[in-house]
Formats: sequence, structure tokens, C-alpha cells
Amino acid sequence: MNAVTPVKVKHIATDVSPSVEPAKVSPLQILVSLEGEALAATDRLALKHMAVNKSRKLIPSGHIFWLTNDRRSVKIEAMSSQSDIDKTSPFIQWMRGQLEGRLRAGDLSKPHSFDILSRREADDFAYPFNHAAFAPFPNGGLLFTRNTSFTESETALITRLSTVYGTAWQALGAKKRARMTPRKRTIVWGTAAVLALAAFIPVPMTTLAPTEIVAANPYIVTAPIEGVIDQILVPPNTVVKKGTALIRLVDTSYRNEYILAEGEETVARAKLRQASLTAFVDDAAKREIAVAKAEEGLAGARKSYARDRLSKTTLLAPMDGVALFSNPQDWAGRPVATGEAILQVADPTRVLLRIDAPLTSGETLQSGARVRLFLDSKPLTAIEAELGEASYYAESLPDGQMAFTAYAKITDNTVPRIGSRGVAKIYGRKAPLGYWLARKPITLARQFTGL
Repeated sequence: MNAVTPVKVKHIATDVSPSVEPAKVSPLQILVSLEGEALAATDRLALKHMAVNKSRKLIPSGHIFWLTNDRRSVKIEAMSSQSDIDKTSPFIQWMRGQLEGRLRAGDLSKPHSFDILSRREADDFAYPFNHAAFAPFPNGGLLFTRNTSFTESETALITRLSTVYGTAWQALGAKKRARMTPRKRTIVWGTAAVLALAAFIPVPMTTLAPTEIVAANPYIVTAPIEGVIDQILVPPNTVVKKGTALIRLVDTSYRNEYILAEGEETVARAKLRQASLTAFVDDAAKREIAVAKAEEGLAGARKSYARDRLSKTTLLAPMDGVALFSNPQDWAGRPVATGEAILQVADPTRVLLRIDAPLTSGETLQSGARVRLFLDSKPLTAIEAELGEASYYAESLPDGQMAFTAYAKITDNTVPRIGSRGVAKIYGRKAPLGYWLARKPITLARQFTGL
């Protein structure tokens, strides 16, 4: 009898258990999650954006607004799906207008649902979410809008959310200041005491003012006669000697006058000679000699006058020095009146500081006050000077500002170039450091308030 060979059968395990669907998150779980995130918020900005964006997980909405309000106005601080709010946009202005009407009617003081206008009167804009639910918190609230009405259960959830976010908002804004330790308190009071004592340290009242190097006692070359400038004969800042020709006026008319006067004198002399010769043979001609002499003298005076005026068409340097004036091209062809200043001739080794002191520095403009000058060309080198005279009344500067004009004499051996500019520091009388620090704020406060 044949033996039966056993057959091994492999059993393949098959998972026939039914598939498990993920559990649906309940509204309570979402609410608890939102409350935890609200209480964990680190600042108010994050809290606002969390409220208007994440609350949609619990309450399906078209828009969610974070509102703040007082007795008269409503502000929209945050809006869902917006990182920032343009408070001047037409939509925000339109929404604020509707909410302020609700505020005046007292509708923003309690939780409730209401309908809002779906169209603006000014244009064809149609707002799709005309159903709203509002829940307040102190000085504000949350506004939910959508195109379907809110149920009572949803209104209750909105009220809960508003309470949670409002509480978190108040907590983030009411952080208590940490109490100072005794050591820190000692440092603070010690520093305050040192500053109080330092306020009584006497310091000189100083003022900074723009400064220009000007010539001391320059000779001003003026127009001796009326005329038109033909040419400036020397360049600006030229070293000239006494008698050097500086300016030439147009001399056409003056030269012609001299030529005519010279001719008149020749005619007068001829008449006098003829009268003298005729007098030898005619006694009646002797009477003409006196008239001829008078006419000759008058003609000679006219010639001298014309020659003097002609000589004044060329202006000479009255002294050795430097010719100081602006661009020569600005003077060519320019008419000048008698006595009008054209240029200056100054000694370059004799200079002064002209200081345009501001109106608030009148107390520092005392004769003999110390002055330190810092030129723009050498800002790290100070030039010592002593204040001399200062104007009693403020004068208008070319830029339209008012200032006191003062002059200071350089006391060291420095001789800056005429025309150089810089900043002068004027040292006035001494006063407490506290007054020195507070004088400008006090002046501005009095000017602003009028007290």
C-alpha cells in the first residue's frame, strides 16, 4: 500500500477588518483649541489676526472684523485675509459708516444678529455678505458676516470667542511692571541724585553761529560820478599798489565835453587877443577887453571842470591791499550812481570775524566774551578771538532770517583768508547746567504756547 505524501498548505493572512474613518472634530474641540491659542498669544497684533482668521474654523464666515469703539466712533483694526487695513479705502469707510449708525442706536453693546446693507448708494458696489453677528468685549468686539443668517448656537459660540479674545486682549495690555530690587532702586536714586547735583554745576552759556572772515576797516571804492562801468581792470582778490587803475567808466560823453570845453577856451583866448590888439588903434575897443577876459576865465573853468570829470572815469587804488569784489562780468555795462560802492581795497593782514548770532543768543553777546572759530577748511583747528561790538537790533540776512551782527578780533597770530567761512562758538556768562540744558526747550514751549 503506497504511502500518502503530506501536502503543506501556506495560509496567507488577510486583513478583513473594516476601514476606520478619521473621527470628525467637534465644535467643542475647535473652541478649546482656539481658546488655548488665544491665551498663548505673545502680543496684541498676533491676537487680532488669530481672531479674524482662525475663527473661521468654528464659524463659517465671509468676513470677520476686529472692532474697537468709543462713544462716538468705530475703528476697524483687523479684517480676515488682510495683513493690514487701509482705513481710507472706500470699503472700510462704508463699513464704518454703517457700524457707527449701529453704535449710536446702541446695537453694539450686546450680542445679536442683524442685517447690513448690501449695496452702496454712491456706486454699484454690492456687498455679498449681508447677514452679520456681533459680540462685544470691553471697548470693542468681533463682527462676523456671511450670506446666510446665523443660528442661535453660532451666536453663542461667537459670544464665547469674543469673551475669550477680549480677555486675552486686556491681559496683554495690562502687563505689570516688575518691582525693582533694592540694589536697582539704590542705583536709580543714586543716579538721580548725581544728576540733580550736576544740574547746579556752573557752565558758560555758549552759542554756535555762522561766521565769515571780513576785512578790518577796508577802503570802499565808490563811483565819483554817474556813469556806466566799462571794465574792471583787475581780477578779484588781486594784490594792488596805491595808484593802480581799478575801474574804468565809459568816458565818451566826458571826453567830448572836455574837447568842447578846450575849443571854447581857444575861442575865448582868440577874442581876448583880438580885443587887445584893437585897443591900440580904437579907444572904444578897450571896453571889450574886460568882457573877453571874463569869457576866457569862464572857458578855462569849464575846461578844468570837464578835465576833472574825465579824470574820474578811471578809479585808482587809494592804498596798498587786496581788491575785494564779485565777478567782474557782473559789473561790465552796469550803470552806477554817484557814491555807489563798487569794490573794497583792504589790508589782508587786518581781519575781523563777522558773526551772525541767532536771536536766542542775545545774552552771550557781551563785549570781551571769548570766541572760538572753526573754519570749514580747517574744522579741527580752533582760532581764538575776542568779541568786540554787536548790533543792538537784529537785522535781516540774505536768506530771510533775523540775526544779531557781531564782530570779533582774532587774539592769536592766525590770519585767515578774507572770505573764509566757519562756525563760531561764543562763550557768555556762566549759568547752572540744568538751565543751560533746559533753556531751548523752555523757549520753544513759550513760543508754542504763548505763555
